[in-house]
Amino acid sequence: MEDRATKQHKVTLTDREMLDVSGIINVEKFTDENVILETEQGMLDIKGEKMHMKQLNLDGGLIIVEGHIKSLTYSEGTSSKEKGKGFLRNIFK
Repeated sequence: MEDRATKQHKVTLTDREMLDVSGIINVEKFTDENVILETEQGMLDIKGEKMHMKQLNLDGGLIIVEGHIKSLTYSEGTSSKEKGKGFLRNIFK
């Protein structure tokens, strides 16, 4: 089985209509105008219109999104789940 630390993160955007992302860990949010993914390289915020999920495979770390893609933005922040764990760790120290 492949270790998450060794998965390659790759983003392929075709004609601003089909987005193929590998190396994803979790889908934090998915609406027709905003998708937030936790990836091997940080959080990825995708903004667009009429977006829908064509394919999702969390075991393989792959998602394919169709729609009109307006922007892709990375942040170094952690997922909401990890934020909660950090908060609890601080309380119980």
